[in-house]
Amino acid sequence: MQIGKWDESIHTEIEQLKRIATAKKIKASDVVVDYDTQTAQIKGRDGIYDVALDDCSCMDFSVKQRPCKHIYRLAMELNLVNDLPEFNKEAQAEFNKTIPEEIDRFKKLYENGAISLDKLVKIANALSS
Repeated sequence: MQIGKWDESIHTEIEQLKRIATAKKIKASDVVVDYDTQTAQIKGRDGIYDVALDDCSCMDFSVKQRPCKHIYRLAMELNLVNDLPEFNKEAQAEFNKTIPEEIDRFKKLYENGAISLDKLVKIANALSS
């Protein structure tokens, strides 16, 4: 997916995938797009953000200098984000078969002191949900 000045590889980093997931939750009614300039104003918890494909007035972008959820939401509105993997029930069923092994792997990490009990419980709950 080509968005603004960003190298395509950035969008597969886990922190960026989190931003993409959050961008999908932004209400359409909170987004006003100018299709001619490929910019938007997006209502957020701290006000209205001015967004372009290379820039955003939010704190996350200001600090990290990477695409924020607002940039991703604008890209979605402009149909630039269209190659995300689709949910696949067969793949899910195969994954579900491995969950006990995955939980056991993290349990061993806990037993070796590599992760906390709290983290183990969170991982186990996430895998089991």
